[in-house]
Amino acid sequence: MHQTNIETLRDEAQRQLHLLKELLQKAQQKGLVGAPAKHERDRATFDTESLPKALEVLSGESHKLNNLDMVLAVVGTMKAGKSTSINAIVGAEVLPNRNRPMTALPTLIRHTPGVLQPRLMFEKVKPLNGLLDALGQAVSKAQPETLKELASDADMAELLTQIQQQTPFASLHEGEQGIFQFLKGLNDLVRLCFALEVDFPFAEYATVDAMPVIEVEFSHLKNTPATQGRLTLLDTPGPNEAGQQHLRHMLKDQLKKASAVLVVLDYTQLKSDADAQVRENLLEISETAKGRMYALVNKFDQKDRNSDDAETVKKYVAQSLMKGSINGDAVFPVSSLRGYLASRSRNEIERHGKLPLGELWVEDFGNLALGMAWD
Repeated sequence: MHQTNIETLRDEAQRQLHLLKELLQKAQQKGLVGAPAKHERDRATFDTESLPKALEVLSGESHKLNNLDMVLAVVGTMKAGKSTSINAIVGAEVLPNRNRPMTALPTLIRHTPGVLQPRLMFEKVKPLNGLLDALGQAVSKAQPETLKELASDADMAELLTQIQQQTPFASLHEGEQGIFQFLKGLNDLVRLCFALEVDFPFAEYATVDAMPVIEVEFSHLKNTPATQGRLTLLDTPGPNEAGQQHLRHMLKDQLKKASAVLVVLDYTQLKSDADAQVRENLLEISETAKGRMYALVNKFDQKDRNSDDAETVKKYVAQSLMKGSINGDAVFPVSSLRGYLASRSRNEIERHGKLPLGELWVEDFGNLALGMAWD
């Protein structure tokens, strides 16, 4: 009965979306949509600039609705522990940790039962490969000093070689290392475009169905029936990722579309300028996201006897930092690293009956859990 009700509601919502899209398309075809007004106050609800974007949004919502996707957008400043938090939820290291920005584009991490080895699929890879020729021409015209500086970075030197050889990006990457290499290359590609003043095709990736997707089984959801829908995490670009101002608009846009928003804050940097930028973006959509915003205050394990306790932190984040846009019971002081190591360890033991000794993360787990007794 419950499943029948869900399907009935989904079919009706899809019908409404289809009718709305059809109406907007007819208005566009009959020339009923005018050009954008010069002044913001005079702008119509839809014009020739905003209508195509609205149609893209409706298509994205239809895609999510068809699969009963619950999209949880995860946002945080660089080094706040966003990737570690996502890995803790998944129970595997699907996102790499790197000292430089790693989110050039929003990336989906989707619970896919039975997929034990993570795989990244990027069906819309053609615009990236189209960049290779443009970047090849830009490299040939660049100043020797610029190229020397770029090549001094080992990762960038690897990308420059790929451009020189015109080696295309693949649409499928399997395993943790394969995913890391692709995401690293994608972010370096964006950096190189800025350095050589070549336009990156961000507009091609504005909708949820165009983004890179990592499929993997979330360990705590493995026994959940597929009929209850899919949990998908959306790794969003952080507002303090240097040199990538385009990410600010993309961040705001994706947060508005998400089913819920999870903010990752650094307990040791709660009053920093970087986290203030995150709060500013979140407060802009606080009315839209009201009732569906949550906060993880990461690195709470670094608390000492003179630091604020959990209740004080909850109150401070909810009332002072977020200005009442979320409730205190939606704030969770945590250690994402401990959560990740514990979740991954339990997952490994359930699957294989033991931990894979010799791997670095197992050493981290043993030292954290058992201290000197680990030896």
